[in-house]
Amino acid sequence: MIKFAIFDLDGTLLDSSEMWRTLGERYLKYIGKTPEVGLSEKLNEMTMLESARYLHREYNIPYSSEEILRHITRMTEKYYTEEVRLKDGASKLLAALHSHCVHMSIATAGNERLGMNALMRLGVSDFFEGAVSCSDYGSKISPDVFLAAADLIYAIPEETIVFEDSLFAVRTAKKAGFATAAVKDISEKEQDELKKTADFYSENIGDFTNNINDILTFKQVTRM
Repeated sequence: MIKFAIFDLDGTLLDSSEMWRTLGERYLKYIGKTPEVGLSEKLNEMTMLESARYLHREYNIPYSSEEILRHITRMTEKYYTEEVRLKDGASKLLAALHSHCVHMSIATAGNERLGMNALMRLGVSDFFEGAVSCSDYGSKISPDVFLAAADLIYAIPEETIVFEDSLFAVRTAKKAGFATAAVKDISEKEQDELKKTADFYSENIGDFTNNINDILTFKQVTRM
């Protein structure tokens, strides 16, 4: 039986993947530089500081890498404070889980403070009992961030479902004993594999409400 749920933010609850994908390009255009073809793919494999160092080096920007990082950080803060929206149907699913007394928390690769502030602005923060970030627990290649999010709501993996849009994160959660629900997002290219790997899959997060009883009665019997 599922009594708890852990949600990823970017690409799962928040429709923010396009912002992250084009952040470097947006910054360069803002300061009057022309981005190279394929820049997004290069920066996608880097941390924000590594990205700032790359932009400083390759585009001869008259700011230090640390200053560029601060500029980019302010851009993301403004986006989460004023612009980011929920994925279609997200509030519907959260309300449905809440009505079944499911306790919920957040496990994000981003800044949990910014994420929770965005959820507050969007009217859904009260559904969650807390949030943890990969900046404190490491990448989702390791289950530590999911286990920390479970601890926030006094959950055990076998009674918890993880909602994610990333294939590697779904694999990590399954190996740790969590049930998994995958949401389609532009950030994940291997949708067929994601669909095969997750216990539940939907192109629209709100559609999970259509099989909420199947989710709540799901029993995770084996670990990958």
